[in-house]
Amino acid sequence: MKRPTMLVEAVLRQAELDLDLSVERDIATLRRRCKHEGLSFLTITLPSLSDSLERGLEEGRFSCPTSFSRHGRLPRFLGGFFKRVFTVDGKLLDDICPDTVYFIRQICRFFKKLKIECSDSRNRAAIQHFVDVEGDLRAMTSQVERKDEFLDKISGIIWSQVFPEIDPITLICHHGPGATAERFALNERNRIYRWNQRSEHTFPSDLHCYPNYGLAAQASGIWKGSNAPGSLDYLRIKDELPVRVVFVPKTQTSPRVIAIEPSHMQFKQQSVKDYVYTILEAHALTKHSIRFVRQDVNQQLAYSSSIDRRLATLDLKDASDRVHLHLVQRIFKNSGLLPYLEDARSLHATLPDGRNIVLFKYASMGSALCFPVEAMVFYTLVQSAMHQLDGKRPTSSSIKAYSRMIDIYGDDIIVPVEYADVVVNYLESYALKVNVNKSFRNSHFRESCGADYYNGTAVNPVYARTVPSDDSRHWGPEDVMSWTATADLFYLRGKWVVAQAIRDLICRVVRRTIPKTRILGSGLAFLSFLYSTDLRYDRDLHTWKQKRLHYDPIKRKDSIDGDELACLNKWGFSTVEPNNRRNDYDIDARACLVNRLRRPRISIRADLVESQLENPQVVASISSGSVCDIQTELYSHEDSSCGVSTMVEERYEQSSDGLRPYEGDLASYSDWSDERDLDPLHFLTGRTEGLTFTHSTKRGSFKSKCRWVSLAG
Repeated sequence: MKRPTMLVEAVLRQAELDLDLSVERDIATLRRRCKHEGLSFLTITLPSLSDSLERGLEEGRFSCPTSFSRHGRLPRFLGGFFKRVFTVDGKLLDDICPDTVYFIRQICRFFKKLKIECSDSRNRAAIQHFVDVEGDLRAMTSQVERKDEFLDKISGIIWSQVFPEIDPITLICHHGPGATAERFALNERNRIYRWNQRSEHTFPSDLHCYPNYGLAAQASGIWKGSNAPGSLDYLRIKDELPVRVVFVPKTQTSPRVIAIEPSHMQFKQQSVKDYVYTILEAHALTKHSIRFVRQDVNQQLAYSSSIDRRLATLDLKDASDRVHLHLVQRIFKNSGLLPYLEDARSLHATLPDGRNIVLFKYASMGSALCFPVEAMVFYTLVQSAMHQLDGKRPTSSSIKAYSRMIDIYGDDIIVPVEYADVVVNYLESYALKVNVNKSFRNSHFRESCGADYYNGTAVNPVYARTVPSDDSRHWGPEDVMSWTATADLFYLRGKWVVAQAIRDLICRVVRRTIPKTRILGSGLAFLSFLYSTDLRYDRDLHTWKQKRLHYDPIKRKDSIDGDELACLNKWGFSTVEPNNRRNDYDIDARACLVNRLRRPRISIRADLVESQLENPQVVASISSGSVCDIQTELYSHEDSSCGVSTMVEERYEQSSDGLRPYEGDLASYSDWSDERDLDPLHFLTGRTEGLTFTHSTKRGSFKSKCRWVSLAG
């Protein structure tokens, strides 16, 4: 406990300089309580004091936690700080220094979010809470299904327009970076072993599990016998795999409980997530309110609202676990999205103690669809609450108008202050729960998307992520890299005392001098506004170089070499753009690739061709000697149950026999403007470099090596 205590002391020394306060008694109290209470004083007890500060700012009156001795209504620990915010009897002062609020929060929250496991008793309590939430959802099913004309009307207007119909060809399934319930490694998951029968209509396996229809037919036994390699195990509902519930470090008070999805479920969820992200951030009814990539909009609104107090920031408790399945079905029943949401959802979960429970929530945290679905549900409920309060009949125009007053990023919701109460009550009437300790509307304090402001001044603390062990031999590469980043964050904020204390500690751990640099890049170096140290000039590159310590990730054996299907799938999945903000051309190109490589036997609807050929403009264009494009609809004869249809262009020209399909070289015509369309694989260039079919990255494992790093650019 010496090093954690030393670092908190450094923060107190920094506050002593910046605020002109005496902190000697606070340091003595810190040392004494850390010695007797251990790390829990920094991770559990101190954060409760910060929570009381924020509630005091919001309610105008401070209430001291029972774990601290008091002078009046204020704690004796950090008493000099609190006297600059509240009177002795706990009333909020009129003129508060935001820097004092920042330092109280920084001291109290520095070690709140350590990535270490909670005690067994707290883990058991978290699992019981997970089960209790399922019981609450089950009990509130009738409340969720109650009559509500505003909700039904608004849901129908929004989602019938945003997702009127989904073409399955636009859903490109791919794997995510997270863990899987079967504990598959990154390469191993490229071989799809199982598929749910109930999802065969929305996610046809021959389209998504194989690189082309030839291999799909071979695996299904249509070609070369029925025991061909690559065949899938189609699971009935009673045989479907459950999600695996695990603990993830959040705070020492309680772990974060997430559910790890089976690999084939995650595979489907990623495709719907990409599609939903693209549509929501572009559609007129949602683009002003729902965001998935940019947090800075919510952060900027939190900043401005901390000054003018026009907007309230709301935070939901257990947001992911309290989205009722029946509520999702009710909201999206008029859209084309609901079948895909239902088929990409797991039905039950296995708890760490071995129990298996049926899920009444839509999805737990860990599902790729959890984040977008909860954002869409919250948006619909907030719209309904605002329409009800104003007594306004829902229309597309009114929804667009209200959407400019709503901002949602996951469970961070921002609404005008005058709507805050009715929004909170409406959300809680549908089995959701607002976290009152993190929701603000009355004070000058606002918190949203990791940005905390008091009266226009940023007061969000820097969090330590790993424990600075007193024994340097217990420091791993992740500890060194984490604390280096922490030191740079303090340096950027001008907290020189804290930054230097952390840097001195890191140098003692790695037993070498770490260079300072004005150009951050690969390798271990400390940020400096003034100069770079330990430089050497490279005459060949005509630039300066700096020797830095590198931590390279360790590879583990994860071979699929020799497995034709897995290797082809890995190559194909690697071409999916990881950035969710794809443009329309990228989507069309991917759809074109899937359509060309996986196209079954097709026929052209002659009635559509004839109707277009009767168009005078089309006939005139063809008669003039040019080649004309006519859109025709293709239907699959191989699998009529899939119902897949798509529009393609056929080219016609004038001949002695009348109009006939053009069979010449399309590239020779000047009207073929985009040469990229000649090669359906053009967009794969540069995206498959560095693929390995024998190894994958091992998480959290690194090896160190010194290298010379170029500072050019």
